[in-house]
Amino acid sequence: MVEKNQIFLSFCVFGFDDVSHQDISNLLGIQPSKFHVKGLRINPKVDRLAKENGWFLDAFKSDNEDFETQMNSILDVIEKQLENFESICKRYYCEFSCAIFINNAEESVPWVHLGSRYNRVNAKLGIEFDLDIYC
Repeated sequence: MVEKNQIFLSFCVFGFDDVSHQDISNLLGIQPSKFHVKGLRINPKVDRLAKENGWFLDAFKSDNEDFETQMNSILDVIEKQLENFESICKRYYCEFSCAIFINNAEESVPWVHLGSRYNRVNAKLGIEFDLDIYC
C-alpha cells in the first residue's frame, strides 16, 4: 500500500521556567497532547533531551485531516479563551508548528493557507508559524 502525504499541526508554548506545565493547563482548562521538561528525554525511545520546557496542543485526530480542519480545531479552542491565550502568548514563546511529510511523490503536496480567521487571531496574539517539510 502506498503511503499518503501527511500534515500535522500543533500549538506550542516554550520557554517557561516560572510556571509548571500544569499551571498552563489549569489556566487554559486544557490538558496538553504532550509536554517536554527541560533536561529530560523528549521521548522515551529517543536519547535527545529537551532544551526547554514545552507544552503542546496537537490538532490532528486522524492521518487524513487537511490543514484547514486542523487549524480550525485549534482556533476553536483559542477563540473560546482569547484572554487566557493572550496572557500566555505575551509571556512566553508560542508557535504553530506545522510538519508536512512527503511520503508519496505522485500525490499532491498538502497545502497550507493562512486565512482571515488565522490572521485576526494572530494579530492579537503574535503566534509564530513554523513550517517543516520532510521528504
